[in-house]
Amino acid sequence: MPKIITVLRIFVASPSDLDEERKLLEGVIEELNLIWLQQKGISFELIKWETHSYPSAGTDPQDVINNQLSADYDIFLGMFWSRIGKPTQRSKSGTLEEFDIAYRKWKCDPLSTRLMIYFKTTPISPDDIDPDQLKQLKEFRNSLSEKGVLYKKFTSNVEFSRLLRIHLSKQAQDFIKTIENVNKPENNPTAIPLSSGTHLEKSMKISEDEGFLDLIETTVISFQKTSEVTKHIMDALKILTDGTKQSTIEIQSINVDEKSKLAVYKSISNKQADNMADFVSRMRPEILILDGSLTKALDAYERILSLLPDFGSDSDNHSQLENALSSSTQLKDVMILSKNSIERFRTSIAVLPRITTQFNHAKRDLLSLLDMLLTIYTRGINMLGEIETTGKSILDS
Repeated sequence: MPKIITVLRIFVASPSDLDEERKLLEGVIEELNLIWLQQKGISFELIKWETHSYPSAGTDPQDVINNQLSADYDIFLGMFWSRIGKPTQRSKSGTLEEFDIAYRKWKCDPLSTRLMIYFKTTPISPDDIDPDQLKQLKEFRNSLSEKGVLYKKFTSNVEFSRLLRIHLSKQAQDFIKTIENVNKPENNPTAIPLSSGTHLEKSMKISEDEGFLDLIETTVISFQKTSEVTKHIMDALKILTDGTKQSTIEIQSINVDEKSKLAVYKSISNKQADNMADFVSRMRPEILILDGSLTKALDAYERILSLLPDFGSDSDNHSQLENALSSSTQLKDVMILSKNSIERFRTSIAVLPRITTQFNHAKRDLLSLLDMLLTIYTRGINMLGEIETTGKSILDS
């Protein structure tokens, strides 16, 4: 029997500095199609100039791409980093022209197109910085809020992959809901028959090594482990903070002659340096555990989303998903408090003067470790926020 599938067409727009992310997107789409096509008849198709355009002529190359690719897509996915792109005769860049087309389409009919915009925030090499491009990029990013467009930032390909899996899984859920509520072919996204037994369908085999409930359990346990490690770090940070305050009090209360004052001052500073070095030594393995458990939890949750088409409607699984989401929310709250405390402590350490060689080395290592922690917390809080938003939306629907 022929099988009907719904094809969600994704138009990919980006300047030339995001070639790596465009390739990464292809891999994510292949993974999602393994699940959604087999279980719910949903397939994602990327619309890109590299694969969907051919040699021709027009006002300029972008005009050719516009005419060939048209606006027949369901999702517009725009990516930006350090450039806005080359100007065309109609816009500041080809990518912005593609966005304007999608935005006008969305304004005319919000149900016709979903807008997904991402900004990469990884530092740029000084040799690759173009001040004019950055200025235009900032202007465009600032204009999005005025247009009512919410965008997301990412700092690494791992984070970008996670965001894509979460957000596109949510898009698939939304389209399924739309199809169920509006059961009219003319209102559905592109639907095509898929003959049973085709090579495509035969290739869509899902790994059964870990099931839905296994992943739920992994997520909850890993979230709890991450929360425990975070509390360990906070306890150690409080001890170091109290020690730093005590050292400051001792320095301020030195009551000896000038000849002895320097030696006492140096002794107190080096003692504090020992405390900082001890903190760094004890926290390095804790940070590895923190990063590992957080990564494990996020990876498991991504896979949970991919299995939702098959298991998400079951009431027991629904309850388990609520439990995982509750653990995610609790962890996010703990990490926010920890991040705020670390930021305040880092500020107080950064302004301390260069006292002794031992103190300076300890201070440098401590700041480096705190920066590492802040990076992990920022990444974790952002992803947990996405999980919370997407999870609640899925549970509500």
